[in-house]
Formats: sequence, structure tokens, C-alpha cells
Amino acid sequence: MTSRTQKNITFLGIGLALVYWFVDAWIQSLISEESITFINSLLNPETERLWLRGFVVLLFLIFTAYAEHLLNIIDKMTKELKQYHEKLEYTVSELQMEATERKAAIKELEMLAVTDPLTTLINRRKFNELLSYEIERNQRYRADLSLIMCDIDHFKKINDSYGHDVGDSALKIFSEEIKKNIREVDIFARWGGEEFMILMPNAKITDANSKAEKLRKVIESINLKMVDSFTASFGVTNFTNGDTIESFIKRADDALYQAKDKGRNTVAAVAI
Repeated sequence: MTSRTQKNITFLGIGLALVYWFVDAWIQSLISEESITFINSLLNPETERLWLRGFVVLLFLIFTAYAEHLLNIIDKMTKELKQYHEKLEYTVSELQMEATERKAAIKELEMLAVTDPLTTLINRRKFNELLSYEIERNQRYRADLSLIMCDIDHFKKINDSYGHDVGDSALKIFSEEIKKNIREVDIFARWGGEEFMILMPNAKITDANSKAEKLRKVIESINLKMVDSFTASFGVTNFTNGDTIESFIKRADDALYQAKDKGRNTVAAVAI
């Protein structure tokens, strides 16, 4: 209860007390011996009713005035409550919007944590997670699983001769062309620098080898401005029983080095 409401109630109590005091004094004067005779001569049945009605009207007017004042207070409190409710709704709406924006920001941060910013491919960290899942799946269902490791030939020379902008452009074009020529189920990631990984679930090593040869030709056919030669080398292997993540990747890396030893722009496979 507000101090203003308490004040109004206090005024109402004082008013009623004054009315009581007035009525009491009036009654005391009426019952004095000096007044009894005079009152008896004045009060007949009709005049007595008239006085009673006047007294009732007086009390009604007093209570009506305070009731109206009380209704004004209630109306003001209702408006204030409505304003408070509207303000509360606005605050809740703002909090919901802020929560939605925060959720979107967290989702974006999570995406950035597993995505390579230049090529928009998944990064090494995410690739390792997916690789671990596919290996477990392979061991459970004895499904085929192959891995292609590839990198852009003489990439350092491209950066040194033509600048990092051209090098970045080469990485983007390479990523886009590979992505367009692999299956939707294949997992394509930037492993680091100019090295990339293509994990192929349910694919034999012969299938992976054929895919790598196709990709080699696609990259070789790209006409990259300012760059004389734009090629890539590919190493292919398959997952076998008893392999670990490390041994699987190591064998693909060995195959890639064999392709480079053969003169680059070629495909080499290491199978067990």
C-alpha cells in the first residue's frame, strides 16, 4: 500500500470521526432538560422523518465523496499496474530477443571452431572427430572405408612468386572444384596449409583411386590466372582391421609422398 493511499484512508477516518462527534454532540444537546420540551413541541411524526432523512442524506453525501475519491485512487492504481505490465512484457520480449541473438552467436562460434575460414571446409579438428566416428562404424559393420590425402603442387612457389592473394585464390578454387566432384557422403576437409583430406565411406580402394585420378585431371584442367601450372598430387589408402587413426592417416601420407616422388601431378595408392 502506498503512502498516498494510507493518507486517504486517514482522511476518511478523520471525517467519520468528525461526523460521529457532531452527531454525538447533537444528540447530547437534544437530550438536555432545556431542550426536551422544545424538541417535543417541534418533533411530530412528520418532522421527525424529515430530520432522519436529512441525516441519512448527509451521511450518504459524505460517503459518496470519499467513495468517488477512492475510485479515482483505484483507477490510478489500475493504470499504473497496466503500465507496469506493459513494461514487464517489453522487458521479457527484449530478454527473449537477446537470448535468441546469443544462441545464434554461440552457434556461429561453434561453426567457426570447426570450419576453415578461407575455404569454408571443415577443419582438421572436426575431420578427426568424423574420422573417429567412421572408423568405429567400419569396425562395427565391416564396411569399406578409404582415404585420399592431397595437396597442391609447388604451392610455396605460387605464394612466393605471385603473392598470398593468388595463393588464397588457388586454395579456394581447388576446394570448390574438389567439392563439386565428390559424393555427398564423402567428407572433405582442409588438413592444413595446402593439404586436404577426402574420407570416402563405403568405398573400396579401387574406387578411391579412380576418384583421385578424376580429381587430378579436374585440377590439371583449371586455368588459374597468373599461374603457369596448377596441379595436385594424391595419395590413396584403405582402412584395414587393426588400423588406428594414426596408422590410417600415416599410410595415406606415405602414399602422397610416393606421388610426389614420381614427379607430382599423379596418384599413388598404398593398400594392405
